[in-house]
Amino acid sequence: MSTVLLIIQLIISIILTGLILIQRSEGGALGIGGGGGGGLMSGRSATTSIARVTGILGAFFIINCLALSVVYQIENKDNLIIDDVTVSQPLTQPVDSSEGTTPLAEETPAEDAGPEKDE
Repeated sequence: MSTVLLIIQLIISIILTGLILIQRSEGGALGIGGGGGGGLMSGRSATTSIARVTGILGAFFIINCLALSVVYQIENKDNLIIDDVTVSQPLTQPVDSSEGTTPLAEETPAEDAGPEKDE
């Protein structure tokens, strides 16, 4: 179900973007468009119908967003993020000190500390 709603959301987004791009500029957007003739469809009746369809598709977009969140919540109500993390094993395994571990700096003999500098 969520896949169908996602496809519908994509289609609405593409159509809504196209409708917004073909609308006539009113000239109030920082002087862009000039307000004269602008847009693909500049007739008054075409402008009002495009604005109406844009508003309807915008409402469908919001409703579809809400439906997606509800459907996703229903589909994944048994899965929690905390369940994905397994805490059954410790993060570090205990190391047996008798098996091939490297000695700490305090435990290294002086001759293994490095070459001496003779100046």
